[in-house]
Amino acid sequence: MLRILVPIDGSANALRALRHAAKILKNQNGAIHLLHVRAPYDGYGMVGAYLSPSRQRRSADDAAHTALRPAEALLKRAGLSASTRIVTGEVARGIVTEVRRQRCNAIVMGTRGLGAIGGLVLGSVATEVIHLAKVPVTLVK
Repeated sequence: MLRILVPIDGSANALRALRHAAKILKNQNGAIHLLHVRAPYDGYGMVGAYLSPSRQRRSADDAAHTALRPAEALLKRAGLSASTRIVTGEVARGIVTEVRRQRCNAIVMGTRGLGAIGGLVLGSVATEVIHLAKVPVTLVK
C-alpha cells in the first residue's frame, strides 16, 4: 500500500503537490497523510508581549487549520480522505519525523520556486528534506 505524506503550508504549490499525490492514488490502494509544520513561537516581539501563551497557541492552531482547509476540500472533491496532523518544530525535520511515524513510503511536496540563488541564500526546506528523507521525494512546482 502506498502511503504518501504531503506537507501543507497554505501555498498554491502545496495544493499542486496534493493534486499530484491524489492523481497517483486515484488508481491505487493507498493513503494520503497531510502535515502542517508550524515554527515554534518564540514569544518575542510586540505581538507576543500582548498575548497570553494559551492565546498564542490558539492563534497558531487557527493559522494551521486555515492552511489545511483548502487541502481537505480538494481531497473531498476528489473523493479521497486523508489523516491530518499539525506539529510544531523545524519544518524539514518535522516532515521527516512524520514520514517515519506514519510509515509513509513517499513524500510529495511543493516548492517555493526560489531558484538556485534564492535557495542558496535563504536555504530550502525541500533541499533539506531530500537530504534527510529515506523515502523518495517528489517536488512539485
